[in-house]
Amino acid sequence: MTIKHIQRLYDYNDWAWQQVFPSLARLDDAAYKADRGLFWGSLHSVLVHAMSAEYIWYQRIMGTSPTAMLDPADYADFLVVQSQWAAIDGELRQFVATLTDPDLDRQIEYTDRSGQPFSTRLVDILLHVVNHSTEHRSQMTPVLFALNV
Repeated sequence: MTIKHIQRLYDYNDWAWQQVFPSLARLDDAAYKADRGLFWGSLHSVLVHAMSAEYIWYQRIMGTSPTAMLDPADYADFLVVQSQWAAIDGELRQFVATLTDPDLDRQIEYTDRSGQPFSTRLVDILLHVVNHSTEHRSQMTPVLFALNV
């Protein structure tokens, strides 16, 4: 795996979210926040969870270990989430753009939300973030399709 592969995956990940966001924007707030039987309940909660994971992993890479996920209640609507997502994703993508192949093997030391210490290769974290996003887009898109948006 090279940094070019990782950068291409991050380009794809951004493109894929940009395909989902317009559908979410077309929903009224009640439809966006309705419990859809998803693991995280609503589309809103799934999206905030996915954003939270990007935020937490980026913070861990930067040397901070957050102790809690972002709370969906702190985000009034889709536009607020989308704005915050753009900021978080922008920072992560800028970071990825600076990496070289040797950086990918760097060990990232962090503690999980329960306080347990971990050490994970940077490449494994970066791949996990993209895979995690794919998982949650795949949960959201059938709901959006069923809602005809």
